[in-house]
Amino acid sequence: MKRIVFIITSFVIMQSSLVLGQDSIEDNKQPNILFILADDLGINALNCYGNSFVESPNIDQLYAEGMHFTNGYASDPTCAPSRATILSGQYIPRHRVYRVADRYINDKKTLHAMKYLPPAINAVKGSGSGLGLEKVTIAEALKANGYATAAFGKWHLGKKQLQIKNQGFDEGFEILGHYNFKTSPEQKNLDSSLYASDLVTERTIDFIKRSAAKDQPFFAYVPYYLVHKPLEPKPEDLEYVKARYKGNNQVGKDEISVLAMIKALDDIVGILMNALKDLNIEDNTIVVFTSDNGHYKTESNIFTKPYRGVKGQTLEGGIRVPYIFKWKHKIKPGSVSEEPIINVDLYPTFLGLVNAEAPENYILDGEDISPVLLGNTTSNSRDALIWEYTNYANYNVKQKTFASKWVNVIQMKGYKLTEDVDTGTYTLYNLNKDPYETKNIATEAPEILQVLVKRLERWKRETEYEGPRPNPDYEKR
Repeated sequence: MKRIVFIITSFVIMQSSLVLGQDSIEDNKQPNILFILADDLGINALNCYGNSFVESPNIDQLYAEGMHFTNGYASDPTCAPSRATILSGQYIPRHRVYRVADRYINDKKTLHAMKYLPPAINAVKGSGSGLGLEKVTIAEALKANGYATAAFGKWHLGKKQLQIKNQGFDEGFEILGHYNFKTSPEQKNLDSSLYASDLVTERTIDFIKRSAAKDQPFFAYVPYYLVHKPLEPKPEDLEYVKARYKGNNQVGKDEISVLAMIKALDDIVGILMNALKDLNIEDNTIVVFTSDNGHYKTESNIFTKPYRGVKGQTLEGGIRVPYIFKWKHKIKPGSVSEEPIINVDLYPTFLGLVNAEAPENYILDGEDISPVLLGNTTSNSRDALIWEYTNYANYNVKQKTFASKWVNVIQMKGYKLTEDVDTGTYTLYNLNKDPYETKNIATEAPEILQVLVKRLERWKRETEYEGPRPNPDYEKR
């Protein structure tokens, strides 16, 4: 009898060990990363972030299943510098993708009003401006840790030598536009009548399927062109939104088109989430959703309100963006963090989440926020978020103002200081009490101002900041 009991007990222990072993193997398996980057999607452009005009059920579901951040920022209010920061893990003075383009050169009114010249955009002869090949991208870092990597969509970080496949991605190409899109490098036999974002989704899912079949962890970077202009929604989405808001004078014509484009983006997110479930890899895939910068101006600015500012400005509406992180069984569903984060944090956070080694002798400026995501802490050790924005544009002769100009910005403990490089003056807002930037308290809080100025100057020294140069074309007015 004892022998029978022993045999049965041994069998149960053996089976339990096998199950535990399988769980252990599964736990030790490197997770996949699906990184969805929207284009020009404002902080208030999703239903889950509080905009009742927007229908975004799939992104709302992602929001409910993961952690979202209420104080998430882009490193720049325009796309190329922001994307360079994400891919390189470095602040703008290090990667030197300062602007999308130097439009002021051919805008004489603006050029003559500029007291200083901004630093030159990083460029490679024959390939234009973009992210230098000496930078170790997040794709290269993950690839060195055994990941398959792919990127389909808006690259905006250079062509030819600086293209996607030379920056750590095993496969991918750039697609610009919505309909009649262009590709770089040029892809043959693509149906340009397709909606570009649908093609991006199709290629991404194909890559994910092949990686899953090989049981290889993957990093899928999906930088959609939605909801960037031109305003070209799918006809069926436009008709749906038009019918929904017929007779509603709170939503402008352009905003109707944007709402239709957000619907297309949301539908695509749903398709991607279903693909993970169908392939039985949802549990082992980290999903991240954010945007490259704030929303562009629309009739009522319903996608950035109640914040001031839009794309191209360092007011909160131009740099605040949604952040959602999902990892089933690892990141608590429905969780929220008020911790200020910025997209330079994504690179070290990805490495932290998958327990991958960082590249040797390479500076990462961001914070690994994986302890916050995994519930091990509620805050990180960083003391400040900092921006450099050098885009001079659209000088108004009568008002003597630029639409945008060279500013440096620092946020510490809820205080936000902006340095106007041309004039050497500062504005200061207390976002804790005044999140919509209505009252400049620079003269009322000189001690706080000096603390922020001192910290900003330290940042300049640490990041190889290139200071202003006198503009020989400047005409004093």
